Amino acid sequence: MQSKITSMKTEIYMMVLFLLGSNSAIGISWGVGQDNWISIILALAFGSIFILMYARINSLFPGKNLYDITELIFGKIIGKIITALIIVYAIYLSTIVIKLISEFIKIVTLVETPVIPIMILLVIAATYLTFSGINTLKKWSIFVFPIYFLILLYILIASMPEMKYTNLLPIFEHSTIDIVKASLKILSTTFIGTILFLTFEDFIRNRENPYMIYFFGFFIAMIIFIAIFLISAMVLGIPMLESSYFPIYTVARLISIGDFLSRIEMIIFFNFLLACIAKISICLSAAVKGVKCLFDNRNEGLILFILSISVLVISILGFNSIMDLLKFLDVYQIYILFFQMLIPVMIWIGAELKVGK
Repeated sequence: MQSKITSMKTEIYMMVLFLLGSNSAIGISWGVGQDNWISIILALAFGSIFILMYARINSLFPGKNLYDITELIFGKIIGKIITALIIVYAIYLSTIVIKLISEFIKIVTLVETPVIPIMILLVIAATYLTFSGINTLKKWSIFVFPIYFLILLYILIASMPEMKYTNLLPIFEHSTIDIVKASLKILSTTFIGTILFLTFEDFIRNRENPYMIYFFGFFIAMIIFIAIFLISAMVLGIPMLESSYFPIYTVARLISIGDFLSRIEMIIFFNFLLACIAKISICLSAAVKGVKCLFDNRNEGLILFILSISVLVISILGFNSIMDLLKFLDVYQIYILFFQMLIPVMIWIGAELKVGK
C-alpha cells in the first residue's frame, strides 16, 4: 500500500511541475487586475471537467496511449490525422517553453549572453532527460518538486511583511464577462496541456486511480498558481505586476532574511529552470511517441534527435523577443482550444461509444 501511495505521489509531482513549469515564472496578469484570482478559481472549476474527462479516457483504455486509442476509435486514417495534430501541439508547446525560459535566463542573470546558446543547452538537457525515459522523468520530479514547493513557501513567509492586502481591492471591479474571458485564457494557455500525459501508456501504473492522480495534480498546481498571484499582487501592486515579465522573481529580489538569505532570487532561478526542463522533456516525449506511431518507426533515438533539432530551430526563428512571444500567446490561446478541448471531447465521446459496444 505504501509503495502504491509513493507511486501516485510521484505521478502527481510530475503533473504539477508540468502544469506550473514556466507559467509560474512569467507574468500572470490576464487583463482583470486584482480580480485575476477569481479568474484562476473559475479556471479551476472549468478545468476540472476536462481533467475528469482525461482520467475517464485513461480508465476506459488502461495500458494504452492516446495514439493507440484514437486509432482504435476512429480507424487508422483519422487516428493518424489526430496523432499528427497532437504532435504539432506538443512541438509548439515545447518551443514556447524554451523561448520563455531562455528569455528569463537572459534577462535575470546572463544579460550579455546571446539567447541561442542558452536555448541549445536547454534542448540538450531536455533531450537527455527524454532519452532516459519515463522512470527518469518521475525520479526528476521527485527531486525537483519538494525544492520547488519549499522555495515558494519560503517566499510566502518572507514576503508577508511587504504584503498590502489593499492591493486586492476592490473585488469584482471588472465585469463578469471579462473575468470569465480571463479564466478561459488561463485555462487554455496554462492548465489543459495535461492531455499530453495520455500519450504515456506507462504514466499511470496498473491498479492506480487515474482520477486521483489527474485531479490532485491539477488541484495542487492551481492552488500554487493562485498563491503566486496573490503574493505578487500584494507585494508589487497591480500596476507593477502587470508591467513585469517575471513578477515572482521580482518579489524574491525585494525580500531578504539576514545576509545569508538575501539572494533568494538565484534559487528561484534554478527552481524554475529545473521545472521547465521537465516540461520540455514531457512535450518531447509525447512528440516522439506520436512520430513512432505515425510512421511505425521504432528508432526512438533518431526521432528524438530530429525533433530536438526541429524544436530548437523553431524556437530560434519563431520569435525575435519575449514581447513577440507574448503577443503570439494572445492568438495562440484561441486556436489552441482545438487541441485542448475539441479533440479530447471527440476522443472521450468516441471512447464511451466504443466501450459501450
